[in-house]
Amino acid sequence: MTFEERLTEIRRRMDAQGLDRIVAVHDGAHFIEKPDPVLVLTGFKSLGPCAVVLERGGRMTLVVTPAWDASRAARPGLHVVPAGDVVDGLAGLLDGHGVTGSVGLAAAPFGIAQRLTQLVPDAKPADDTVFVAAARKTDTEIAHAREATRIAELGFQRLLEIARPGVTEDELAVELRWHSKSLGAEDNFVLMCAGPHNKAVAPSHGRRLQAGDIIVVELTPSYRGQLVQICRTIVVGEASEVFRNKYALVVDAMHQGIKAAQPGVPMARVCQAINEVLEAEGYGEFCHPPHIRRRGHGLGFGSIEPGDVALDNQTILEPDMLFMIHPNQYLPETGYLLCGEPVLMTAQGAVPLTVQTATLAEIKL
Repeated sequence: MTFEERLTEIRRRMDAQGLDRIVAVHDGAHFIEKPDPVLVLTGFKSLGPCAVVLERGGRMTLVVTPAWDASRAARPGLHVVPAGDVVDGLAGLLDGHGVTGSVGLAAAPFGIAQRLTQLVPDAKPADDTVFVAAARKTDTEIAHAREATRIAELGFQRLLEIARPGVTEDELAVELRWHSKSLGAEDNFVLMCAGPHNKAVAPSHGRRLQAGDIIVVELTPSYRGQLVQICRTIVVGEASEVFRNKYALVVDAMHQGIKAAQPGVPMARVCQAINEVLEAEGYGEFCHPPHIRRRGHGLGFGSIEPGDVALDNQTILEPDMLFMIHPNQYLPETGYLLCGEPVLMTAQGAVPLTVQTATLAEIKL
């Protein structure tokens, strides 16, 4: 899918819903599971609050704050309005005629959402008009995802080189973020912690690594507005036979989930396939809340569709969807274990973007 084909699909949805225009807003705060309709519609990743007005006929106007960042937003066919305040910038673009749909209000700060609601009081919620249409990634987004995956895998190799007893988690996290940026990433959302028996994955803190620790890490670099994620587990020292066997079980569950991800099946089936492997080994209790709710998720920053890899997600999988499959599982014998891959849906099924899928890593002492 090209970017232009996506816009055509969004306008088709607008026509079917009787919308003359949509007004999409984003506050400029980018997070891995926070959708950004402005990025979807324009390809522009903002520094501050921004908004876009898309008319059914195709005319599109982008309001950019801070005003000095407007030149960076220039795109063919896109009218850019620099503004000191995003809602004030929108006020001059809306004439009150026709039917307006709003996108992004639920994720916007209260001050922006309230003022935009007052500006367009009769606007209809239209998030699905934009985000569902963007569930399939464009060719450019897929290319960016592949590059982000390359950066993530190189980051993991860097972690294996520098993780040693005595090094703090914070030192590792700083190095990983710097290293990913040196490779071209805009940023890298890193969750990483270590201990002899982890209850979950968490942000790093000042704890120093010790022999026998288990490092669990999620690396989530962004490249040109497209995120991917890999989940990995490392033993500082030599893993026990029990640990190796349990990790192999979780990896097998992941691969069964990848195998189950086929065009035309609901996302819930992917979660079910993962759970079945673990339930068969007596871990059914740990496959459901409060221990775990999902086995992966969509990847932003734009649309986070097709959503969570969860039993309650009936979204039908289609080619060019991109999402994360990670069984990430607590087992009483080992603690929390991480393995996970970004996968791209194709006509033949889900294909990991990683060159090397998760295997247990050991740091020899």
